Amino acid sequence: MSLEGWIKAVDLQMRRDWCIDSIDAGLSPEELKRFWGHGETPAEFVAWFAKKHDLLRFEQHPFRVRPR
Repeated sequence: MSLEGWIKAVDLQMRRDWCIDSIDAGLSPEELKRFWGHGETPAEFVAWFAKKHDLLRFEQHPFRVRPR
């Protein structure tokens, strides 16, 4: 996977789960390139990053009342 594709996949998963992307997370292009070079999949990287920074998963519509 290309670096650009890897970053797009990381950003997509981060936005979906935590409503942030790599820029919001404070990751520089140099850091992303280094992590990409480790050979992890985007999902593996995002899981590691979330655990390291103790991120809480975003729940869509947390205040919506569910029908009974």
